Amino acid sequence: MAYSYKTYSDVKDVMKKFVNATEGSIIYGMGKTTFMNYADKAGAIYKVGESALVNTEIFEQYLQQFRENPRPMPDHVKEIVKVKELKERRR
Repeated sequence: MAYSYKTYSDVKDVMKKFVNATEGSIIYGMGKTTFMNYADKAGAIYKVGESALVNTEIFEQYLQQFRENPRPMPDHVKEIVKVKELKERRR
């Protein structure tokens, strides 16, 4: 069964400036309500008649404030990954 929508990686080179709630939730991988709540906090919502559009440029600037620096992977997780990789190679 194929997806009925394109993933963000498929369309990132041709990203729309304005998206609706459904498109935004698919692109950013979150529920519609969560997406619209964050868009409202970012001040990125534009009301057009009965529709609400979200400016993705403003929304992404807002999301940048939540960026965290990467943390090193714990040793016990590295061991689990190494074991899984070895099992995959044996197949």
